[in-house]
Amino acid sequence: MVNKKYYAKKLFKGRIASLAIGLTGCFAIALFVWDELQYDKFIKDGENIYRINTKHTDNLATTNVAVVPPVFATYMQQQYPEVENTLRIMLASGKMLLEVGNKKNYEEKWLITEGSFFSFFPLRFVKGEPTTALTTPNSIVITDDLAKKYFGSQDPVGKIIKIDKENYAVKGVLANVPEHFHLDFDFLISLPSLKLPKERMESWQWNQFFTYIKVKPGTNMDQLQKKFSGSVQKERASIKDKSADSYEPFFQKLKYIHLQSADFRYDIAKRGNETYVKALSMIALFVLLIACFNFINLSTARSFRRAREIGVRKVVGADRHQLLVQFTGESVLLSVLSMMIATGITILLLPLLNNFTGKAIS
Repeated sequence: MVNKKYYAKKLFKGRIASLAIGLTGCFAIALFVWDELQYDKFIKDGENIYRINTKHTDNLATTNVAVVPPVFATYMQQQYPEVENTLRIMLASGKMLLEVGNKKNYEEKWLITEGSFFSFFPLRFVKGEPTTALTTPNSIVITDDLAKKYFGSQDPVGKIIKIDKENYAVKGVLANVPEHFHLDFDFLISLPSLKLPKERMESWQWNQFFTYIKVKPGTNMDQLQKKFSGSVQKERASIKDKSADSYEPFFQKLKYIHLQSADFRYDIAKRGNETYVKALSMIALFVLLIACFNFINLSTARSFRRAREIGVRKVVGADRHQLLVQFTGESVLLSVLSMMIATGITILLLPLLNNFTGKAIS
């Protein structure tokens, strides 16, 4: 009798442990996958925003490149009525020396961009006017964290920050950049600050800009890409580019930038990997199925040991429906208990998961 009770308890605990462990693994993977799929979803009209990339093919290989010439934006705005707006962000990197009074630090998270940045990406302003913040030379917009770092409790708007010994006026303060935004920065410098010559901004060969377009709803993107690609080839031919390399522009939806740019060259976006996300999703499903099979097997083993109980209950008047309700209720209760335990373990493991993945999953 002691042995029977011992095995019954063992099977009971085994079912809970098996399902709880499987659910914990499934939850942890699911949280990571869910987090990867959230990038840029907060952006209004994101379905109509595309980034222009190029596909370079030479004798060795085909390479996707995230930067394009500056004239791409100008040409699309002028030639295609289906394009509502354009945005250019210049490829630049390195540490910049910021100075405010006696405070000096090197900062390395920054972008040089056009004034249309905030019409594409409606980030929340704490202070300042988004529509004009980046339209004039020597203007910058800083994040709230950077404002506190250099100005403390003072209002930084209108004040001067020296960037590599040159004066810049603070035109706005942003709430800190959202975690699920594909761009990461602490401050933005206005593109007019560089005072680039007109002939350079009209170049078809100077590949140094990340270029975004916002199109009208219902635009046929395949047709637009085909027309634009033809125009690019014609312009390159007129320049008499003697290179034998193939050079073809293509549009990438905003929501695909994070997961589908893992192999892009010269990209500054936060990059994930769609292949890994799909593989992890399959693993999570596989782990869940194994946990369910183990639960069923252990439940079946337990049912054989309860055959005598079922016989006795039938003798005293229990019908099939009552037995079905009892055993179904037990299975549901065990599943709920397992899920609660798995949820608790997952919460405890979250700091380790965040540390391992470099995320801030909650």
